[in-house]
Amino acid sequence: MARSKQIKPKKTRSNPFKFTRDLLDGLAKQNVVLMTGIVNAPVIIAATTFKKGVVIAIAFALISFFTIFTCSFVSKRIVYTLRVIIYVLVGSVYYIPTVILLEEIFPLTVELIGIYMPLIITNALIFSKTESRFYLENRLKMIIDVSFFIIGFSVICILTGAARELICFGSIGGIKLLDISVAAFEAPFGGFIMVGVMSGLFRALYNYLRNRRIRMNEEAARKQAAEKVR
Repeated sequence: MARSKQIKPKKTRSNPFKFTRDLLDGLAKQNVVLMTGIVNAPVIIAATTFKKGVVIAIAFALISFFTIFTCSFVSKRIVYTLRVIIYVLVGSVYYIPTVILLEEIFPLTVELIGIYMPLIITNALIFSKTESRFYLENRLKMIIDVSFFIIGFSVICILTGAARELICFGSIGGIKLLDISVAAFEAPFGGFIMVGVMSGLFRALYNYLRNRRIRMNEEAARKQAAEKVR
Protein backbone atom coordinates (compact mmCIF):
# COMPACT_ATOMS: atom_id res chain seq x y z
CA MET A 1 0.00 0.00 0.00
CA ALA A 2 1.45 3.29 -1.11
CA ARG A 3 2.26 5.68 1.70
CA SER A 4 0.15 8.80 1.48
CA LYS A 5 2.11 11.92 0.83
CA GLN A 6 2.14 14.27 3.79
CA ILE A 7 0.90 17.72 2.84
CA LYS A 8 2.71 20.51 4.59
CA PRO A 9 0.46 23.31 5.77
CA LYS A 10 0.93 26.54 3.94
CA LYS A 11 2.29 29.42 5.91
CA THR A 12 -0.45 31.82 6.78
CA ARG A 13 -0.09 35.18 5.13
CA SER A 14 0.58 37.98 7.57
CA ASN A 15 -2.35 40.28 8.17
CA PRO A 16 -2.38 43.29 5.87
CA PHE A 17 -1.20 46.54 7.37
CA LYS A 18 -4.21 48.47 8.69
CA PHE A 19 -3.48 51.80 10.31
CA THR A 20 -6.69 52.22 12.32
CA ARG A 21 -6.82 48.59 13.45
CA ASP A 22 -3.21 47.94 14.41
CA LEU A 23 -1.48 51.20 15.14
CA LEU A 24 -4.23 53.00 17.03
CA ASP A 25 -4.27 50.18 19.58
CA GLY A 26 -1.69 52.07 21.60
CA LEU A 27 -3.87 55.16 21.81
CA ALA A 28 -7.22 53.50 22.41
CA LYS A 29 -7.96 49.79 22.38
CA GLN A 30 -4.81 48.76 24.29
CA ASN A 31 -3.91 52.01 26.04
CA VAL A 32 -1.43 50.90 28.71
CA VAL A 33 -3.05 53.00 31.44
CA LEU A 34 -6.78 53.26 30.72
CA MET A 35 -7.53 49.97 28.99
CA THR A 36 -4.96 47.38 30.09
CA GLY A 37 -3.56 49.04 33.23
CA ILE A 38 -0.10 47.51 32.77
CA VAL A 39 1.78 50.80 33.26
CA ASN A 40 -0.22 52.81 35.78
CA ALA A 41 1.96 53.05 38.93
CA PRO A 42 3.96 56.13 37.77
CA VAL A 43 0.72 57.85 36.75
CA ILE A 44 -1.26 57.02 39.91
CA ILE A 45 1.47 57.66 42.45
CA ALA A 46 4.04 60.03 40.94
CA ALA A 47 2.16 62.19 38.41
CA THR A 48 0.76 64.68 40.93
CA THR A 49 1.53 67.86 38.97
CA PHE A 50 1.73 68.92 35.34
CA LYS A 51 5.55 69.12 35.43
CA LYS A 52 5.86 65.69 37.02
CA GLY A 53 3.56 64.27 34.36
CA VAL A 54 5.70 65.82 31.62
CA VAL A 55 8.95 64.53 33.14
CA ILE A 56 7.58 60.99 33.59
CA ALA A 57 6.19 61.03 30.04
CA ILE A 58 9.53 62.13 28.54
CA ALA A 59 11.51 59.61 30.59
CA PHE A 60 9.07 56.82 29.70
CA ALA A 61 9.20 57.74 26.01
CA LEU A 62 13.00 57.90 25.71
CA ILE A 63 13.80 54.86 27.83
CA SER A 64 11.05 52.65 26.41
CA PHE A 65 11.58 53.55 22.76
CA PHE A 66 15.35 53.19 22.66
CA THR A 67 15.33 50.07 24.84
CA ILE A 68 12.73 48.33 22.69
CA PHE A 69 14.44 49.37 19.46
CA THR A 70 17.92 48.34 20.62
CA CYS A 71 16.74 45.02 22.04
CA SER A 72 14.93 44.16 18.81
CA PHE A 73 18.40 43.21 17.52
CA VAL A 74 18.93 40.70 20.33
CA SER A 75 18.83 37.15 18.98
CA LYS A 76 15.68 35.21 19.84
CA ARG A 77 17.88 32.12 20.20
CA ILE A 78 18.92 33.45 23.59
CA VAL A 79 16.69 32.04 26.31
CA TYR A 80 13.95 34.38 27.52
CA THR A 81 15.38 34.79 31.03
CA LEU A 82 18.67 36.10 29.65
CA ARG A 83 16.86 38.35 27.19
CA VAL A 84 14.96 39.95 30.08
CA ILE A 85 18.26 40.64 31.87
CA ILE A 86 19.59 42.21 28.67
CA TYR A 87 16.48 44.41 28.42
CA VAL A 88 17.06 45.69 31.96
CA LEU A 89 20.74 46.38 31.31
CA VAL A 90 19.97 48.23 28.07
CA GLY A 91 17.26 50.25 29.82
CA SER A 92 19.74 51.15 32.57
CA VAL A 93 22.18 52.44 29.96
CA TYR A 94 19.52 54.75 28.47
CA TYR A 95 18.27 55.78 31.91
CA ILE A 96 21.50 57.62 32.78
CA PRO A 97 21.57 60.17 29.92
CA THR A 98 17.77 60.55 30.16
CA VAL A 99 17.95 61.56 33.84
CA ILE A 100 20.93 63.87 33.20
CA LEU A 101 18.96 65.61 30.43
CA LEU A 102 15.81 65.95 32.51
CA GLU A 103 17.72 67.24 35.53
CA GLU A 104 19.08 70.02 33.35
CA ILE A 105 15.58 70.96 32.17
CA PHE A 106 13.57 70.17 35.33
CA PRO A 107 16.18 70.14 38.14
CA LEU A 108 13.84 69.80 41.14
CA THR A 109 11.05 67.79 39.56
CA VAL A 110 13.18 64.73 38.84
CA GLU A 111 14.26 64.54 42.47
CA LEU A 112 10.65 64.84 43.68
CA ILE A 113 9.55 61.90 41.52
CA GLY A 114 12.06 59.75 43.39
CA ILE A 115 12.08 55.96 42.99
CA TYR A 116 9.49 56.00 40.21
CA MET A 117 12.07 57.32 37.75
CA PRO A 118 14.37 54.26 37.84
CA LEU A 119 11.32 51.97 37.93
CA ILE A 120 10.55 53.10 34.38
CA ILE A 121 13.44 50.85 33.29
CA THR A 122 11.34 47.80 34.18
CA ASN A 123 7.99 49.08 32.90
CA ALA A 124 5.59 46.45 31.60
CA LEU A 125 5.52 47.87 28.06
CA ILE A 126 9.09 46.67 27.57
CA PHE A 127 8.53 43.21 29.04
CA SER A 128 4.95 42.36 28.13
CA LYS A 129 4.51 43.87 24.66
CA THR A 130 7.94 43.29 23.16
CA GLU A 131 7.73 39.50 22.98
CA SER A 132 3.98 39.26 22.36
CA ARG A 133 3.60 42.07 19.82
CA PHE A 134 6.42 44.41 18.82
CA TYR A 135 9.06 41.82 17.96
CA LEU A 136 6.57 39.91 15.81
CA GLU A 137 6.27 42.91 13.47
CA ASN A 138 8.66 44.20 10.85
CA ARG A 139 10.96 46.90 12.19
CA LEU A 140 9.26 49.89 10.53
CA LYS A 141 5.81 48.92 11.79
CA MET A 142 7.31 48.16 15.21
CA ILE A 143 8.75 51.67 15.47
CA ILE A 144 5.42 53.28 14.60
CA ASP A 145 3.49 50.89 16.82
CA VAL A 146 5.74 51.52 19.82
CA SER A 147 5.44 55.27 19.24
CA PHE A 148 1.63 55.06 19.44
CA PHE A 149 1.77 53.11 22.70
CA ILE A 150 4.17 55.69 24.12
CA ILE A 151 1.96 58.58 22.99
CA GLY A 152 -1.04 56.86 24.57
CA PHE A 153 0.77 56.65 27.91
CA SER A 154 2.22 60.16 27.71
CA VAL A 155 -1.11 61.87 27.00
CA ILE A 156 -2.80 60.19 29.97
CA CYS A 157 0.18 60.82 32.27
CA ILE A 158 0.29 64.54 31.48
CA LEU A 159 -3.50 64.96 31.67
CA THR A 160 -3.59 63.18 35.04
CA GLY A 161 -0.78 65.34 36.43
CA ALA A 162 -2.43 68.53 35.18
CA ALA A 163 -5.86 67.56 36.57
CA ARG A 164 -4.47 66.62 39.99
CA GLU A 165 -2.46 69.84 40.23
CA LEU A 166 -5.57 71.83 39.35
CA ILE A 167 -7.63 70.05 42.03
CA CYS A 168 -4.87 70.13 44.66
CA PHE A 169 -3.50 73.63 44.17
CA GLY A 170 -5.77 75.36 41.66
CA SER A 171 -2.92 75.72 39.16
CA ILE A 172 -1.45 74.05 36.08
CA GLY A 173 2.28 74.24 35.52
CA GLY A 174 2.55 76.63 38.47
CA ILE A 175 0.10 79.12 36.92
CA LYS A 176 -2.78 79.86 39.30
CA LEU A 177 -6.14 79.33 37.61
CA LEU A 178 -8.66 78.51 40.35
CA ASP A 179 -9.01 79.32 44.02
CA ILE A 180 -9.38 75.71 45.20
CA SER A 181 -7.25 73.38 47.26
CA VAL A 182 -8.02 69.70 47.80
CA ALA A 183 -4.59 68.53 48.98
CA ALA A 184 -5.79 64.96 49.53
CA PHE A 185 -5.77 64.37 45.76
CA GLU A 186 -1.98 64.51 45.86
CA ALA A 187 -2.03 61.16 47.70
CA PRO A 188 -2.06 57.87 45.75
CA PHE A 189 -5.79 57.35 46.33
CA GLY A 190 -6.36 60.62 44.43
CA GLY A 191 -4.46 59.11 41.52
CA PHE A 192 -6.59 55.96 41.71
CA ILE A 193 -9.77 58.03 41.63
CA MET A 194 -8.54 60.19 38.74
CA VAL A 195 -7.35 57.28 36.61
CA GLY A 196 -10.48 55.29 37.48
CA VAL A 197 -12.80 58.10 36.37
CA MET A 198 -10.78 58.70 33.19
CA SER A 199 -10.71 54.97 32.45
CA GLY A 200 -14.48 54.66 32.93
CA LEU A 201 -15.23 57.63 30.67
CA PHE A 202 -12.74 56.45 28.07
CA ARG A 203 -14.14 52.91 28.03
CA ALA A 204 -17.69 54.23 27.76
CA LEU A 205 -16.74 56.44 24.80
CA TYR A 206 -14.76 53.65 23.17
CA ASN A 207 -17.64 51.16 23.54
CA TYR A 208 -20.14 53.71 22.22
CA LEU A 209 -18.05 54.39 19.11
CA ARG A 210 -17.42 50.67 18.57
CA ASN A 211 -21.11 49.77 18.89
CA ARG A 212 -22.01 52.67 16.61
CA ARG A 213 -19.57 51.42 13.98
CA ILE A 214 -20.98 47.89 14.28
CA ARG A 215 -24.55 49.18 13.79
CA MET A 216 -23.49 51.23 10.77
CA ASN A 217 -21.75 48.20 9.23
CA GLU A 218 -24.82 46.04 9.84
CA GLU A 219 -27.10 48.65 8.26
CA ALA A 220 -24.78 48.91 5.26
CA ALA A 221 -24.77 45.10 4.92
CA ARG A 222 -28.58 44.98 5.07
CA LYS A 223 -28.86 47.67 2.41
CA GLN A 224 -26.48 45.77 0.15
CA ALA A 225 -28.45 42.56 0.65
CA ALA A 226 -31.73 44.37 -0.14
CA GLU A 227 -30.26 45.84 -3.32
CA LYS A 228 -29.09 42.39 -4.48
CA VAL A 229 -32.59 40.96 -3.95
CA ARG A 230 -34.03 43.69 -6.15
